[in-house]
This record gives sequence, C-alpha cells and structure tokens, in this order.
Amino acid sequence: MFAAFSQESVSSQVYFVYFAFVRSFRFVLEYLLFAFIAAFVRILPLQTARSIGAWVGEAVYSLTGFRKSITNENLQKAFPEKSAEEIQSLALRSFRSIGTTFFELFWTENLTAEELQKEVKFQNPELVKTVQQKGKGVVLMTGHYGNWEWFAHSVNVSTGMPLHVIAKAQHNPYVDEWINRTRRHFGNVVIPMSASVRETLRVLSEGGVVGIVGDQSAAKESVWVEFFGRRVPTHQGPAVFSLKTGAPMLVGFTQRQPDGTYVAEFRNVPMNDLTAYTPENVEELTRRHVKMMEEIIRSQPEQWMWMHRRWKHAESTAVNQGEES
Repeated sequence: MFAAFSQESVSSQVYFVYFAFVRSFRFVLEYLLFAFIAAFVRILPLQTARSIGAWVGEAVYSLTGFRKSITNENLQKAFPEKSAEEIQSLALRSFRSIGTTFFELFWTENLTAEELQKEVKFQNPELVKTVQQKGKGVVLMTGHYGNWEWFAHSVNVSTGMPLHVIAKAQHNPYVDEWINRTRRHFGNVVIPMSASVRETLRVLSEGGVVGIVGDQSAAKESVWVEFFGRRVPTHQGPAVFSLKTGAPMLVGFTQRQPDGTYVAEFRNVPMNDLTAYTPENVEELTRRHVKMMEEIIRSQPEQWMWMHRRWKHAESTAVNQGEES
C-alpha cells in the first residue's frame, strides 16, 4: 500500500510539474507574439496603426465569430428599436473601435506628453483640481469607452495629478507586466486588485485620485441597478469608498472624433444629498454613476466594449421587454 501511495504521489507531482511547464511555455509564446505585434505597431505612423487596428477589429468580427453572438445579443437588448441590419452595423463599428484602441495601446510608448495633449484634448481638466481641493481625494469612474487607457494618461498629463488606477491582473503574467508598464508611462500608479481596498483608502486619505473602470460585471451579491433597461449586479466599492471617506466622485471619458483624436471630459456625480454612509445611499450613488455612464455610451454606442458579458446576471425588466409596469 505504501509503495502504491508513493507511486501515485510521484505521478501527481510529475503531472503538476508538466502542467506548470506547459502553462509557462504557453505564456512565453503568447507574450512573444504580443510583444512582436506591439513592436511592429510602434514603427508605424499613428494614423496607419489606427487604420490597421480598425481593420483587424473588423476582421475579427466578420471572419472569426469571436464574441459576435454576445455583442449582437447585448446590442439587441440595449436597443430593441433598432433593426437587425442596424445592430450588425453597430456591432461591426464597435469591433473596429476596440481594434483601434488596442493598436493605440501598442503605440503608447511612442507618445510624449506634448503629443498626448494633441491626441487627447481635455475640455475641463480643472474640475478634478476643484473637487480635489476639499482634501478628501477623488473617486474617478470611467468605462471601456473610447480609449480608456489614454484617458488615464491624459488625466495625469493635463492636471499634473498622478492617477492611481485599480487594475485587474491579466491571465498571462508577462502580458500583465507589459500592460502595467505602459500604464505607468506618464507616472500613473497601478493598484493591483488584490490590494485595492487598503491602497484606495490610503490614496484618498492623502488627497489623491483613484481611477476605477466600473462598467464590468459583478457578483450576484453586489448592488443591483438598471443599465440599459436591465437590472444588473454592479460593484459597490466605488460608492462605498466615496461615502465612507467623503471623496467626491467624477465620471470621466474620452470620445473619439472623426479625425481619430479624442475629446476628454469630466462630469461631476451629484452627491450633496447623500451625506451618510448607508446601504441606501450606496445603492443610490451607484445608480447615479451607472446612469451617467449609460448616457455617455448612448451618445456614441459604437465606442463601448459591447462584447463584454455585462448582463450575464441580468434580470428581465419591463423596460427591456417593452411591457407596461
């Protein structure tokens, strides 16, 4: 029995080592391909990189079917008044937009501060300084809209205030480090998700600005608010941070223009009437910033990442079913 147990234990260890080696080897290959594409894109003129990125996004949608059904379903439920042809056109343009954004990400290390300010024109950078003067820090919400990575860089460059960005780790650790290095290009700080609560409270207590991408799906135990006519679980952390510390909340975003450049803007989330940290106020503040982000997305819906499973835990509502309440 002991011999059999030992043999089984050794086999398990061999399998574990083999699995770890294969996974690590795959990560290396993925990173080498990723790094090669990034290096190739950086030698191109920016407008050429944008055009190729848009073409790649269109090809992914048209030829591979990657998240095509998810995108179409999301758009159909968000815009029930649109025809099938309009939905497909919008989905295709969304993939083109995401492709453009990712190729711009590859190009980021070419940017200087002066070039970034030409590519991303901030309408009201002074707003973050105004609310930051309260000394409570700032909770800055954004979404996967326009070029959210360049938005984070532009906040720092346009205001002189480093942005502390909460980032979810990528599956591939080598790609994760490359992306985080790019995020630090202009001096922003990356806060790992695993340390986000402690670090966010520290940054806000020191009067800093914390950036949160708040448009992804959350666990069922989260706060449920309406987003494009369907109630969905939504991360309550941003509202909790804001109400517990007294930090004002802003929503910020970039919107791509016809020439490929961006206009960036801050919008103040009203919360003067939410004076205490309560579950009701957490839900209400969450509802407000989600509603504001929805209004932004509706203005140019092709610039949002519709291929994300945002509504995987959604409730059916009278709003999206076209029924009377």
